[in-house]
Amino acid sequence: MATYAIGDLQGCYSTLRRLLDKIEFDAAPDRVWLVGDLVNRGPQSLAVLCFVKSLVTRAVTVLGNHDLHLMVVAAGMSRRTAATR
Repeated sequence: MATYAIGDLQGCYSTLRRLLDKIEFDAAPDRVWLVGDLVNRGPQSLAVLCFVKSLVTRAVTVLGNHDLHLMVVAAGMSRRTAATR
């Protein structure tokens, strides 16, 4: 059983999968901590989010500023309205 910490995925799902293959991540016994910015610059932000969701309890996430911005936009708020709530 191993625990890995990976940061700043930035929507790069293919890169994440290659990394997990390289470290021989096994979702049965292993855990992964994803620390900030799962989404944004890369072309596969949705794939990253779906994959992380599929790991259920094997993944722990800490949201970064890009993730929080996505949540604000998805909620229909702007930065200004989010700051006043």
